[in-house]
Amino acid sequence: MESIKVLMFGWEFPPHSIGGLGKVTYNLSNALANLGTKISLILPIKGESNNLKIIPTNFVSIKGIKSLLSPYLNENTYQYQYLLCEEEAKIYGGNLKEEINRFTKRGVKIAKCEKFDLIHCHDWMTFPAGMQIKEFSGKPLLLHVHTTELDRSCGGCNPIIYNMELNAFNKADKIIAVSNYTKNKIAKGYNISKDKIEVIHNAIEFDGIKKNKTYNRKKIVLYLGRLSMHKGPDYFVRAAKKVLDYEKNILFVMAGGGEMLPEMIDLACNIGIEDKILFTGRLKDDEVKEIYKSADLYVLPSVSEPFGITVLEAASNGIPVIVSKNSGVKEVLNNCFQVDFWDVEETANKIISILKYTPMSEEIISNAYLELENISWKKQASHVINIYKSLIN
Repeated sequence: MESIKVLMFGWEFPPHSIGGLGKVTYNLSNALANLGTKISLILPIKGESNNLKIIPTNFVSIKGIKSLLSPYLNENTYQYQYLLCEEEAKIYGGNLKEEINRFTKRGVKIAKCEKFDLIHCHDWMTFPAGMQIKEFSGKPLLLHVHTTELDRSCGGCNPIIYNMELNAFNKADKIIAVSNYTKNKIAKGYNISKDKIEVIHNAIEFDGIKKNKTYNRKKIVLYLGRLSMHKGPDYFVRAAKKVLDYEKNILFVMAGGGEMLPEMIDLACNIGIEDKILFTGRLKDDEVKEIYKSADLYVLPSVSEPFGITVLEAASNGIPVIVSKNSGVKEVLNNCFQVDFWDVEETANKIISILKYTPMSEEIISNAYLELENISWKKQASHVINIYKSLIN
């Protein structure tokens, strides 16, 4: 059978990744390509360099569009981050909506020179391009939903973004959700038929090697991720305070950047734990690997988490994990401790118990390793290819 040709739109990619979407796009594209799919991947590129980490196959070609788009932008952060000079203002959009329209036009122009069987778009900034290309080409449109405006906003929904997602969901031929949690949110929050939505969980490449942990005299509890409202960093800080009221010899680490970083530093100072919590800011990949080696426990207290790939990474590094019940990753990793994100008392109790009772932690870790052995990007890519075939046949 002739290779399926996919026109794919993403909005971040290694080494210029801010969140998990870059990792997912890279690993999924790589796995699809290794199974014979030919991909033209269109991405926004910032700065002067088009030096991207090219996937080592002959099946993927990457086309960059000079753009100011990046993950987690909203109208306010776009205006704040990009104070454009007169020359730049002639090129880039004066606001986020204008910049998305500019990216869409450039993407459509590229698409008219490409041969493809279907369109595969990752998250909302790429949806307008996908819809316009579907309209002129007649090719099927597949939307890959890693998060929705309902997740990001935590109740303060931006109507422009919400309506952009709603319009795209209605026009798509198929939707991939990264979890049943996300599928249900799309179905209920946007009134989309569940029959239109397929769940394909994210994955990691687990090497099967059990990591030997370095046990510190001082236990380390880790939060790793963007410091944004939907990630629940304030619940981590408040749980830390309750733990430290009983157990003093623990260090809490908040690794990651984001708009809530200054607020979290202030909170830690105000509740008197500034000497017990370390804020690292955003980490490079090699620094993330090192911090996983040091951690004794990982906590993901998200208010709304479509998946949570860092949980799989932590488990693969031999770290027991506590996850919010409002997360998709618990659908594939049963061997973890679950809490209501708002219940800082229960979170604190679980942190103390896990750090105190080593045999329980070791049992959880061993069982998590068994689950990770059945998770791979190759398997998930096979599911995606089956969806491709159903759309083009």
